[in-house]
Amino acid sequence: MLLEESIVSFKGRPLFQRAKIKTPFTAAGQMDDMACFFYLIRGTYEVIESRGAIKVGANEALVKKCGNYVAHLHEGDWECITILFYPDILHEIYKFEVPSFLSKSEPLLPPKKMIANELLDKFIHNLFIYFDNPELMDEELALLKLKELILILLKSEQYASVNSFLGDLFTPDKLHFTSAIENNIFSNLNLQELAFVCHKSLSSFKREFKKIYNDTPARYIKNRRLDYAAQLLCSTENSVSAIAFEVGFQDITTFSASFREKFDLSPSHYRMSQTSK
Repeated sequence: MLLEESIVSFKGRPLFQRAKIKTPFTAAGQMDDMACFFYLIRGTYEVIESRGAIKVGANEALVKKCGNYVAHLHEGDWECITILFYPDILHEIYKFEVPSFLSKSEPLLPPKKMIANELLDKFIHNLFIYFDNPELMDEELALLKLKELILILLKSEQYASVNSFLGDLFTPDKLHFTSAIENNIFSNLNLQELAFVCHKSLSSFKREFKKIYNDTPARYIKNRRLDYAAQLLCSTENSVSAIAFEVGFQDITTFSASFREKFDLSPSHYRMSQTSK
């Protein structure tokens, strides 16, 4: 059972997560087309996926390609930090340079745990202030923190494993598609126009989208826009109508109805409920 969770988001998506969970606990999940860095502060964690099983203890970390997995959290105090690597965000970090992990062609290796060194341990604990004050983490700082982590991991003993997973996220066709989606997810485009921007027919666009995001374009995009709107309602004083247009809705009526359906509150009442805490 989840006891406590703190999330720092980037453009409406979770990027840095801190969680405390009541154990024992077992969960199955699916997170396609990204990699994750997992650092265990307290407890024991065993994850089983297509390339085998691995167990991580306190002050140990794991970098892996996220896919279908089953996780077992064993009894005892349990707390972790998870950092997600999205292909389009990696592309944003390295848009003016060729990352070192693309310099060699490495086979996709199974995940391996790493013992946290002093550099990695300090990086993790420096994140705590942002979990307590997520408004301090702007987009520029988020990109810098991710790049800092990548550089630390590439200097670790598990360089080969880290290199192969990050390199796999830079598959050119997939990267072009996800970058086009993320660059326009809050634009005032319909699906036909978005498919055109991605150089695909509407039918092939929908198939590719489903394969990568495991969701329909309409549902995924609407949820991303609503999540970002909720974030803006809490972090800005912009009017509800201005926020609706900023996140890609064409009219305030549709936005308000969709927002109420997802959050069970109108945008104005949601803002009041969050700012009064």
